[in-house]
Amino acid sequence: MVAYRPVEPSARVQIPAPAPSTVTVPGLDMGVRMSFQIIDGKSYVFKDEDLWALAEMETHPDVVKWNLSVRTCDKSEMYELFKKAIRKLPMEKDQIFLVGKLNGKVAGFLGILCETKCLMRVGNVGITVHPDYWNTGFGTQLLKAGVARAQEEGLMKLEAETLFSNKAMIRIAEKVGFKVESVRKKLIKKSGKREDIALLSMLLK
Repeated sequence: MVAYRPVEPSARVQIPAPAPSTVTVPGLDMGVRMSFQIIDGKSYVFKDEDLWALAEMETHPDVVKWNLSVRTCDKSEMYELFKKAIRKLPMEKDQIFLVGKLNGKVAGFLGILCETKCLMRVGNVGITVHPDYWNTGFGTQLLKAGVARAQEEGLMKLEAETLFSNKAMIRIAEKVGFKVESVRKKLIKKSGKREDIALLSMLLK
């Protein structure tokens, strides 16, 4: 739902995966309790069904509608892209990749690309949630987990870009602590019209 750019592989960094937790997710079966798990992609052994779930999510029409860049809308091609990226992931020292599961099923993922800007360690955040779990609080929980991991890794600032018309994503980001830093007018063409891009940022303690 927001822009995220992968980097080339480098030295391996191992980070322990967070323990699963159980939360009440409003809007799903009238708020029944569900097993909510955040998984560190660097230490997780992805199953084939996980990769297909990621590919299906990223090529879902409702997700593609809001993505700033679309590499492919073909699920099989996206599966191969994820398979290749996941294989390299343990070697990506400047990359954070978290997967969110509900009741054991992949429901979203978050990536942070770390770089140095003006002597600050800055993370570029991207997050995607399956449309079945929009407006449930799941995206907020996943983004909070990403912020927490960024703090553990010593990042000083997080940035994210999204369509300015994507009010739901902006609302989630602001709820976690991001602020709209600037709006770039008519920067991208989506569905035949020019769209504004919002740059969001958050300083970490």
